[in-house]
Amino acid sequence: MKARGMPLKKLVAATLRFLAHDEAHRELRTRKRRPADQAAFERSVETVVCNLAYAVVMPPENGRLAILTGNQLRGRSRYENHKALGSKPFRHLLHQLEHVQFLEFNPSPGRGESSSVKPTPWFVRKVQEHGVALAHFGRDTNEEVILLNRAKSTGPKPDQALSQRERVNYKDTAETHAFRDEIRRLNAFLAAADIDFVDDGLQPRVDPYRRSLRRYFTILPGQKVRFDQNGRLFGGFWLEMRSERRAGIRMNGEPCVTLDYSAMFTRLAYAHLKVTPPPGDPYAIEGAEGYRSGIKLAMNTFLFDTHNRRRRWPSAMGVGVGSDADAEADPHSLAAQYERRLPAGWTVAVTRKAILKKHPALADAWGQSLGYHLMFVESRVLLAALHKLMAKNIPALGLHDGLMVQASKREEARRAMVEAAREITGAELPVSDK
Repeated sequence: MKARGMPLKKLVAATLRFLAHDEAHRELRTRKRRPADQAAFERSVETVVCNLAYAVVMPPENGRLAILTGNQLRGRSRYENHKALGSKPFRHLLHQLEHVQFLEFNPSPGRGESSSVKPTPWFVRKVQEHGVALAHFGRDTNEEVILLNRAKSTGPKPDQALSQRERVNYKDTAETHAFRDEIRRLNAFLAAADIDFVDDGLQPRVDPYRRSLRRYFTILPGQKVRFDQNGRLFGGFWLEMRSERRAGIRMNGEPCVTLDYSAMFTRLAYAHLKVTPPPGDPYAIEGAEGYRSGIKLAMNTFLFDTHNRRRRWPSAMGVGVGSDADAEADPHSLAAQYERRLPAGWTVAVTRKAILKKHPALADAWGQSLGYHLMFVESRVLLAALHKLMAKNIPALGLHDGLMVQASKREEARRAMVEAAREITGAELPVSDK
């Protein structure tokens, strides 16, 4: 995090003067730092002050900020854009800031556990006196935006399965350079766009200036480094909000609409097979009327499976608990306790047979972990649409299989999405209002 607005820059400058005075008063240094060391010191001070100030403006749940201070961070990987973190001078800085009562420092209680810091009441007052606000915080433009993770497990809910992963320190290629440039151009455009949020008084608070996106790629257990799986965007404030709260987002002063690709994953599977899907809703299956949510999860499950020997459903699936309408009508019903639902007796085998009756071609796409590659295609389509709109100076916020755009630009956004899908997949992917 960096200081972007003048109030925060002045707070950083005041902190540097305060620390210089403390060093002289306590005779902490016998000679001046070399220019490179002084620059690193100032960058470290800026990082700590900005994060502490952000914790004042947007208090974390437990009031403290986790921070890694171990030597193992030094030169660790491409993901550590601030090399001073974890170094001995950085730990000395934290202790000095604690001495001058800027922060409370709790060292790590044991191996594998993070240290933490907390702004003091005195520092809280200084942030308030300087008038620091959300608009004054910025991101380091050199931070890594192309992240590669190795999943430790696989499954039909990729966001959940991929939460158990380890970061991979890859080597750059022409491809990764191109991916990185693409995201940084998009981030620069979004940073300058007129995007705001009408405060609804709910928690957690929303920071509409948190727009810096990162693109996450995935390799599965046993795979070598590759960049054709996952590829989804994360990091923007709108991606972490409950969907109903997004009504408060404004672009160029206007309310927004949400557009998405209908049944995108199934249609992408058909495009991959170079087969035209049957007309109508792909998730409308005979015998499962009113259970669209379960059919959708089942079809996605088969796409992410590594084999065709599945015998049981993921825990999100409720069989015989009631229909989608039951869950919507009564949030306390048994049906509502599950994310997705199927009729009673619809085992994996029964469901597979019913779906293949309508979609026989999909048998060639199931059980091959194809879902992770389809996520990559999905991300390419979305980025193509976002860049088409960016070329017309129309800001839009990506939502994996859709986007948000100001209401007056709905039709331009719809055309951009249709064109992007056609260019990337060669297929027509219908776009609808959500």
